[in-house]
Amino acid sequence: MRFISDFHRNGKLTKGINSTFIALIPKVDSPQRLNDFRPISLVGGIYKILAKVLANRLCLVIGSVISESQMAFVKDRQILDGILIA
Repeated sequence: MRFISDFHRNGKLTKGINSTFIALIPKVDSPQRLNDFRPISLVGGIYKILAKVLANRLCLVIGSVISESQMAFVKDRQILDGILIA
């Protein structure tokens, strides 16, 4: 994929790669007001793949980068564990 090689070479995302399209899905049969719609966001597939690859790679090194006092958003740690330290 040319996108991945460009990202690796330049270190920058292509403009618009993380753009999202918001579509309105009707909640009722004949919608009349804005409240009758449900918004959903459609994100591009390449952005989702890139985000997953980066998350998997960061997972391998995050233990050495994040301090021991950081509890939230780290695997096998819970935010409530911080209460015991404080």
